[in-house]
Amino acid sequence: MYKKIEVNKNARNAILSGHPWIFSGKVESDLKGYENGEPVYIFCEKKFLGTGFVSPKNSIAVRMISRSKVLIDKDFFIQKFLQLQKFKKKFLALNTNMYRLVFSEADFIPGLIVDVYNKYIVIQTNSAGVIKKREQIVSALVKVFNPLAIIDRTTPDTYNLEHSPEYRITDKNRVLYGKYPGEKLQVMSENGILFYVDLLYGHKTGFYLDQRENRELVGRFSFQNRVLNLCSYSGGFTLYAIANGAKETVSVDISKTALDLIDENMELNRFQKTKNKNIAADIFDFVSNENLSNYDIIVVDPPSFAKHVSEIENGLKAYKFINSTILKKAKSESIIFTSSCTSVVNEMMFKEVIEKAIRDSKRDVKVLKRTFLPLDHSSLLNFKETEYLKSFFLFVL
Repeated sequence: MYKKIEVNKNARNAILSGHPWIFSGKVESDLKGYENGEPVYIFCEKKFLGTGFVSPKNSIAVRMISRSKVLIDKDFFIQKFLQLQKFKKKFLALNTNMYRLVFSEADFIPGLIVDVYNKYIVIQTNSAGVIKKREQIVSALVKVFNPLAIIDRTTPDTYNLEHSPEYRITDKNRVLYGKYPGEKLQVMSENGILFYVDLLYGHKTGFYLDQRENRELVGRFSFQNRVLNLCSYSGGFTLYAIANGAKETVSVDISKTALDLIDENMELNRFQKTKNKNIAADIFDFVSNENLSNYDIIVVDPPSFAKHVSEIENGLKAYKFINSTILKKAKSESIIFTSSCTSVVNEMMFKEVIEKAIRDSKRDVKVLKRTFLPLDHSSLLNFKETEYLKSFFLFVL
């Protein structure tokens, strides 16, 4: 039996509409009476609303887990993981062995990310509640998946933000279960295309799983076309283009290490090395100086340009500059895939940026398709934070 926490009517209305957070100003109970990360039963005017994790020192005071009274133990996580595994695998091709099992609030385990990479599992615990339940989470994952290793990729700052420094994971102890073979890259498959993935130190949890369906679409357009992949990282879009018959690809990234990984992935898939050219360059310099009329398809998939609300304006300026420059210089009848993974830049903001970029380019441009997250990255209608990835396929006339 967990402690009760009383919230006001505004919080109740938000919960009933599907929002999973309760802010501290909407809590009527004295938050000093709760331990950080402990499960609580939520009430409004003595009527039960659900179960959540409490964070008494944070502005997000309660994160919803369920509208039912549930016990948050190892069995709870086992049942959740079994349910999600069955559900998520329906969306995957048989020759895909990496996917997102748990997407935090969208899968009703707030703060928890679980990515499956074949026989390895990578987790991030981004709220006090799941940080505190880490041992039970790991034990449940072992029971369900019997993995070779479970790796924790929670960022160090998270433990301070969640007032949980005693649970901090460092580079030396981030393998929570099993054995990971040194710093060797692991081979993973996505729709039959092979990738070396760095689960210990690679971007995100090792790979950009969230762009899977967009990579498929770019591949579909690539036959006999010249494809430019900006901010290419390990070459996801590049390899899909080549696998689908692209005439030539150019991959641009500021990181020489990332470009070397593209070469390794090309060799892994037995693709002709001459099909791709790597260029180490900053995206802003490259689009300013390159003759972009050489390309039939341009992929614009930059890293986040704003981590905090205070950085939104500069982030929007960066998106505007890159997209307007590309649209001005792109050849007629070319396809531009442009994407934003910046969570503080919402869908409407990004849409306005693209509209302004089109207007500035003085080109006729139509939208072929708008895309969001893939099917294994669920979202909640009344919780925009789960819709961080938004993209456009544009056709320049």
